[in-house]
Amino acid sequence: MLFVLAAALAFGGYRSYSQNLQAVAATQQRRDAVPTLRVQAVRASGEYVAVTLPATTSAFSVANIFARASGYIDKRNVDIGDHVKEGQLLVQIVAPELDHQIAQAKATLAQLEATVQQTQANRELARVTWGRDSPLVDKGWVTPQQGTIDVQTLKAQEAAVGVAEANAAAQRAQIQVLTQQKAYQRVVAPFDGVITQRNVDVGTLVQADAVSGTFMFTIMQSNVIRTQVFVPQDQALRIGAQGGRGRTCARNPGSHFPGTVTRIADALQPRYANVAHGSRHTQS
Repeated sequence: MLFVLAAALAFGGYRSYSQNLQAVAATQQRRDAVPTLRVQAVRASGEYVAVTLPATTSAFSVANIFARASGYIDKRNVDIGDHVKEGQLLVQIVAPELDHQIAQAKATLAQLEATVQQTQANRELARVTWGRDSPLVDKGWVTPQQGTIDVQTLKAQEAAVGVAEANAAAQRAQIQVLTQQKAYQRVVAPFDGVITQRNVDVGTLVQADAVSGTFMFTIMQSNVIRTQVFVPQDQALRIGAQGGRGRTCARNPGSHFPGTVTRIADALQPRYANVAHGSRHTQS
């Protein structure tokens, strides 16, 4: 029994002594160890830093073409997919009632111009009459009452000429309005592009109302693509002013197209910001 107890005490002492030796050896090794570092020469980064960000692409210009004159489609010269040039005729609208209004307005203008000539003749007659009676009134050969009548008649005729000329001018302006509406019957392309949507055909009735009316065509200028990118704030600060170069990646993997940064909004977008950083909206 005493032998077993002595053996256990000896084993415990040896184990404690062994652990102490290991701890001392480890401490000595750490004190004598030489640290190793990986180093590399510092050099300036390139002129451009590639950043991959999601973006939204759209055509450079898109327009819905509405009718500015009410009438029926007489000719339709384009369809979906057709490439058009600026000023090219898309459709021709006919409105016989507008032609009748123009003819009636021109006839009314002729009447008003005749009225102007008549009032001018009456004014000249009143001027001659007063010129003849004026010296007679001074000499007493014509009553002052007659002289007053002559003066007032001349003033009335001068006023009548002004009214007649104003009526004729207003009628000319009305004819210009109708003529402009007539010109709107020719619907032309506002810019070079491609027709992407068509809602009319020959015989369709269109209304000159952009609020409740339906647009006739959608034209898109797609040879230049507009790209909108929401850039994180820490990277947006590196974007140069207008004219900086950028690259946009198409949906097809490996297809790249050069682009130019043309607009920087210089505004934070809260919906794209988080705790770490905000974002900045750019357009190329």
